[in-house]
Amino acid sequence: MQLRKPLAKGVKIIAFIFSCMLLLACVFDLQYSLLTGPFIDVLLLMGITLLGLLFSLVLIPLNGVEKLASYVPFAMIIAAFCLSFLVPRLNIGHTLHYYTNRADLNRLDELSKEAEVYEMTDMLRYQKRLNDKAISNGRSYTNKADIEKAFGSYITEHNLKLEQVSELRDRLENSNTISLQRTDDYLILTVDGFVDNEYGYVKSFAKELKEGETLPPFGFVIVRLIEFGDGWYFFYTT
Repeated sequence: MQLRKPLAKGVKIIAFIFSCMLLLACVFDLQYSLLTGPFIDVLLLMGITLLGLLFSLVLIPLNGVEKLASYVPFAMIIAAFCLSFLVPRLNIGHTLHYYTNRADLNRLDELSKEAEVYEMTDMLRYQKRLNDKAISNGRSYTNKADIEKAFGSYITEHNLKLEQVSELRDRLENSNTISLQRTDDYLILTVDGFVDNEYGYVKSFAKELKEGETLPPFGFVIVRLIEFGDGWYFFYTT
């Protein structure tokens, strides 16, 4: 009996932690993916769900079936499931991310056109690209001097401006986007992806986008689309 009380308290704390994590992951799903990365987010969410259910169910008899507080973590998990399956278009996390980064996204649109940059990465990963020039290495180019050293001759040869290229790179990083792809019809700002799918922002210049359509450059099919207005969408492809 003496051990049951501290054990119940410990289980209650753990159950509340996992239940809160699951609820927040469902409400702010995009931020969760950004924090953990694609594929890993699914595995972690599965682990959090299983552990949350386990500790929540153990808590009920341990803390007392007659106590309302014993059911709160389990109720939070049910609420998380309801948000995921019954209200899939809530999109709180995506809406928050869009309005937080809207200034950078619009500037990327304006500046990429002005600077005549139609393809670019954030220069932080193994593959770095500026239009038709590609470099592969383990370094990160985070400032104007790094970009000039790596792409200076290409920038000069194609009459680009280093200041604009550097600002574009900074805006990509600030908005959590890893690459920019511009065509006559679309501006695609990829946030992340895994193997044969990707997700991020797209601005359509010519038409209203619909699920089931494809996006360049790989022709991936849009499976989920969130509209924000002014031609901006958040997309998921597969």
